[in-house]
Amino acid sequence: MKPSLTCIILFFFLTFSTQCFSQGKIDQSKKEIQNGNNSSNQTPSAPSHNRNEYRSLEEQTLGEIISNAVTSAVLYVTVYAAVGNYEKEGHLKNKLTRFPYYNQLFGNYEAVDTSIKSKNQCRFDIDYQFLYSSKNLIGHQININIRPFQYFYLQAQYRELIETNFDSANSNLSLFNFNFCYDRLRFERFNMGWKMGACYIANNINKAGFSFGLDAEAFIFKPISIYVSRQWSKINHVPISSFDVIGKFHRNRYHFQLGYEHLKIGSPLYNYISLGIGVKL
Repeated sequence: MKPSLTCIILFFFLTFSTQCFSQGKIDQSKKEIQNGNNSSNQTPSAPSHNRNEYRSLEEQTLGEIISNAVTSAVLYVTVYAAVGNYEKEGHLKNKLTRFPYYNQLFGNYEAVDTSIKSKNQCRFDIDYQFLYSSKNLIGHQININIRPFQYFYLQAQYRELIETNFDSANSNLSLFNFNFCYDRLRFERFNMGWKMGACYIANNINKAGFSFGLDAEAFIFKPISIYVSRQWSKINHVPISSFDVIGKFHRNRYHFQLGYEHLKIGSPLYNYISLGIGVKL
């Protein structure tokens, strides 16, 4: 009886283990996004009514005045922090360069020479990264920045994550980001800005959400720069975030890059070493 009982216990243990390990990180992320966060979908309770709602006209008018004043002040501070003052901040008028370290220049922007009228540059930044976490977890990433001038740019990102599971089957996750980007600081050796837009996941999930992020790049010495990016989003009430640190080696219009990427898609965490190449057209 003892050998039989041992075999039964071992059988159930192996069966349970196979089920657990056959579902990898990607399948777990997709399952969480598909199901959503049920705790966020609870119906809010009806607001309670009290006598404070029945205020006099004078109280309501005074409250509206104070509310409008506070709203205006917050709006002014927010707009100034996000956009800047073009009359007082000279770096906001800096022009877009053809590419970093071009013609004795440094970064993505060059100081404006008021005595010379230089035309606006239009630039397309394209780069590809191979993502490696382990032999069972790899990925590919493509970034495209469309820069019509120095004031803002449009960004499209595509990530394809691939995982080989315990049963040798592959799981894929396709993640897209489409952002409106604005560089709040446009110095010759440093630029930093924000971006916001939409995040979308395919793979028969086909759900989208809002995304927001920050980007910065420092051009420390020729031909090296350090790029840092942080992005947050939610799809179906499930948080998705990314963090990138990339070192770039610039050579004319091209650059070679090596970096680290951290992703959080639902509860699973992904850590990659990235290796890639880019071009500015």
